[in-house]
Amino acid sequence: MSNTEHQTQAQVKGAESKAAPSGPGPSKPALSPSVIALAGGVVAAGAIAGFLLLSGGGETAGTVERPALNLVKTSEIDKAAETLVPEEKEKLVTQAKACTAPLGNMRLSKMTANAGGVVRIRAGNYLSPAFNVAEGPINIAVPFPAPYEVGKGEIVVEGAAKDVFFELTPGLKIDTTGGVQRIPVIWNTSKPCGG
Repeated sequence: MSNTEHQTQAQVKGAESKAAPSGPGPSKPALSPSVIALAGGVVAAGAIAGFLLLSGGGETAGTVERPALNLVKTSEIDKAAETLVPEEKEKLVTQAKACTAPLGNMRLSKMTANAGGVVRIRAGNYLSPAFNVAEGPINIAVPFPAPYEVGKGEIVVEGAAKDVFFELTPGLKIDTTGGVQRIPVIWNTSKPCGG
């Protein structure tokens, strides 16, 4: 082979190597660790927010603004049922004993000698019998004001009562002489049978 042929072959090989890349296409720059961490944080925050929304906000301890409605324990359902309206008593007791729709519990009592009055408790579509808050405390059972799994709802106190202590967790003073009193409540959804 002559010198000219060697040069021609070298030029052809050089042109081929420039025309056909020898590996995969151009590589994309890798994601930085801070971008990966940020994306992971957004996904984790979304998962936590979704869980809290589905579990009633994640609240389990009552506050002054949103007290907790306590459960009637399974062993106390029959006694608590005495305060339910007769038309719904059997259905509500059956559901509570089957742990499908537990009952909530509250206590009403006078705060002073001149306090008291007659009240009814509305919890969702349920309206309790009238209770005269006079001498001793009264324990009252009601269905939860929203599906139990939701973990929050509203209790409405109707009637004409003054300076009545409404025992939730924490308790609060009720005065319905000027109309109804609405109380946003929460409850712990982890023990549907009153554990």
